[in-house]
Parts: sequence; structure tokens; C-alpha cells
Amino acid sequence: MLSLRRCFWLAGIALILVSTVLAGTTGKVAGKVLDATTGEPLYGVNVLLEGTNLGAATSADGRYFILNVPPALYSVRAQYI
Repeated sequence: MLSLRRCFWLAGIALILVSTVLAGTTGKVAGKVLDATTGEPLYGVNVLLEGTNLGAATSADGRYFILNVPPALYSVRAQYI
């Protein structure tokens, strides 16, 4: 009985360690795009992380988010047509 408890205990510790190591390997970039003169949100702006194929378009309230972003320093570019 003691060895079965020990196996469950060790398996639990191993699961916690693995999840801790794998956590935080990607991030999220989020923001809001506003018109510089009026301050109103801009809809349909393409927001891109330069040097990657990651990007998003803004919603009706000007908000965007890009998921699964690897940790690094990025330049953000916005294009509005």
C-alpha cells in the first residue's frame, strides 16, 4: 500500500513539474487602435508582428489580440485601407 501511495505522489509531482516547465512558452499581444485626431476606434485595421506571419484585424471597437506569440522583441505594424 505504501508503494502505491508513493507512486501516485511521484506521478503528481512529475505532472506539476512538467506543466510548470511547459507553461509560459507563448504569449499574447493585445491592444486598441484609435484614430489620432478624433480618438474613435478604427475597425478593420490589420495589425502585424513584423518578421513573422502573426497578425490580427481589429474589431468594431478597435480591439485586437494575437495569440501564441513566442517570446521575443517585435515591431508592430498597423495597416488601414
